[in-house]
Amino acid sequence: VTENEPHQLGAFAVQMNARHKHAGRFADFADGTAATATLPTVMPHHQAPQPLHTALPASSTHAQHLPLAWEGPPLSSLLVQLHSQWHDQHTELVLLLAALVACVVAALVGSNLHSLLARGSQPRFSSRDELTYSRIRNRYLGAYTLATFGDWMQGGYLYALYAAHGYSMQQIAWLFVVGYGAAATIGTISSAVGDVRGHRRNCVVYGVLYSLSCLLANSAGVAELSLSRLLGGIAYSILFTNFESWIIAEADACGLPGKMLTRLFAVATFCNALSAVVAGIVGHFSVQMLAETNANKFTAPFNIAIVALLCCSVLSGVQWTERYGDRQGTASGSLLKSWRSIRTSRTLMTLGLVNALYETALYLFVFVWTPSLERRASHAISHGLIFSVFMLCKMAGSQSFSLLSHSLSPAACLSLVFAGSVAAMAVPLLSDDYEALLCAFCAFEFLLGVYWPAIALLRSVELSDSQRSSSMAVFRVLLNALVIAVLLVVSHLAEPFIFGLAVVLLLACLASTTILFQPSDASSGNASRTHLTEGLTLAAQQRPLVSEPEGDSDAPEGTPQ
Repeated sequence: VTENEPHQLGAFAVQMNARHKHAGRFADFADGTAATATLPTVMPHHQAPQPLHTALPASSTHAQHLPLAWEGPPLSSLLVQLHSQWHDQHTELVLLLAALVACVVAALVGSNLHSLLARGSQPRFSSRDELTYSRIRNRYLGAYTLATFGDWMQGGYLYALYAAHGYSMQQIAWLFVVGYGAAATIGTISSAVGDVRGHRRNCVVYGVLYSLSCLLANSAGVAELSLSRLLGGIAYSILFTNFESWIIAEADACGLPGKMLTRLFAVATFCNALSAVVAGIVGHFSVQMLAETNANKFTAPFNIAIVALLCCSVLSGVQWTERYGDRQGTASGSLLKSWRSIRTSRTLMTLGLVNALYETALYLFVFVWTPSLERRASHAISHGLIFSVFMLCKMAGSQSFSLLSHSLSPAACLSLVFAGSVAAMAVPLLSDDYEALLCAFCAFEFLLGVYWPAIALLRSVELSDSQRSSSMAVFRVLLNALVIAVLLVVSHLAEPFIFGLAVVLLLACLASTTILFQPSDASSGNASRTHLTEGLTLAAQQRPLVSEPEGDSDAPEGTPQ
C-alpha cells in the first residue's frame, strides 16, 4: 500500500461499483487518479494520464492535416474545442495551477530557510554533513525512484491487462487476492529476511522478482498470471519495508543528523509522486503505440517496467553499502521478536494501528472518489488532468512537511494530517457540489504528501534496529488483511457508507495520536522525541544502528560512498 499506494485495486473496484450503471465501461484509478474508457479500449488513469482532449472531434474531416497545414475549419474547430474545454475544466485547471505554484513556493521557502539556518550564529549543519547528505540522497533516490517508477508503470494497468486477456471480474478478483495474500504471508517473511541477510540484498531481489512478475504478465495463462501476482505481492512487501530500512541504517551509520533524515524522507515522497506522473505519460504513449498490433496492448507498460526494475537492482547492488539488522538470528525468529515487542508496547501497537487504519481509509477513498466526482460533475471529467492535480498536491505536501518539521514533531504533523483528512472525507457527506468535492480530495492528497515522510520518520525512531524490516512487515499483515476485506465487500457498499467508514477510521487515527505524544515505552523509544529536530536520530544516539559482519569488504560504517 503506498504511497504508492493502492493503485492496483482501483480499476477492479470501480468496475464492481459501476457494473449496473455503466455497462461496457469501467474506471481505472489509483491513489487519487482514474481514467474511463469504452471497452475494449481501456485507458487506466493512474499510470496513464490522458492529454487534455488533444484530439479534434471525429466529425472534422481535416483533423489529420493539422500538423501539415493551417486550414480554416481545423483551426476553427480547435479554437472551439479549447474554449469548450476551458469552460468544462476551468476548476481542474485552476487547481492544477494552484498546486504547481504551491510546489514551487514550498520548495523556494524551504531552500531559503535552509540557507538562513546555515547563516545563523549557530549553523545547523556542517559542510561535512551536507556532503554526506548529498551522497546518501543521490545514491538512494536513484534506485528508489526507479523502483517506484516500475511500480507505477504497471500497477494501474492490471485490471485492463487481465480484462484484455479475457478474464471475468470474479477471476480478476481472485488474482488480486493471490497478490495481497502473498504480500501478507510470503512477503512478510521475505521482508524479515532483510534484517538477517541484508537490506541491500533484498532491494536487489525486489527488482528481479518484480521484473519476473511483469514478464509473466505477457502470458494469458491462469497459472502464469497467478505466479505473476504472487511474485508481485512479495516484491510489493519488500518495496515498503527494506528500502526504508536501508536508508535509515545508512543514514545513522554515516552519522547523518536527524533533521537531514527528515528532509530526505520529504524529497523521497516528492520523487515518488513525480515518478507517478512520468510513468503515467510513458504508459499512456506506450499503450497507444501498441494499440494497432494484434498483441495485448496493455503489456507495453509492464515490459517498460522491467527495464526500470532491473536498473533499480543494478544501482542498489553497485552503489549501496550492505546494511543489516540482527545477523545472529533467523527471519522467523526476527518476526517473533518483532511481534512480542509490538504486543507489549502501546507505542508500537498504536503506530501499527495508525499505519493500517489510515492506509485502509486511503483504499476506501481510492475505491469511491471516481464515481463520486462523475456523479456530481456537469461535464465529462478529465481523469488525466485530475491525476496531475492530485500528484502535484502530494508533491506540495511533501515539500510542506520539510517546513513543518522545523517546528512540529512527527506526531504533531500526523495529528494535523488526520484532522484535516477527517474534514476532507466529511465533505462528500455534507455536499453534492462538484467543486467542493474536488477541492476536498486535493486537500486529502496534500495531507497524504505530509503523512508519508512523517510516519516514516516516526518509524525510524520507534522501531528496533535489529528487527526494523520485520516490524514493518508485521504492521503490513493487518493492512493487507484489511485490503482483502475491502476488496471483497466494497462493491456492496453505498457511497455515503464508504466515506462514513473512512471518517471513522481517520477519527480513530486522530485519537490514537494522543498516545504518540506520550513518553515512548518501545525498547528503541525515548521519553523525549525532540532529538528528531536536534542533531542525530534517536537510534544513532543510543546505540550502533548497523550490525556489520566482521571482515566485511564493504566500506566501514560512517564512510559515505
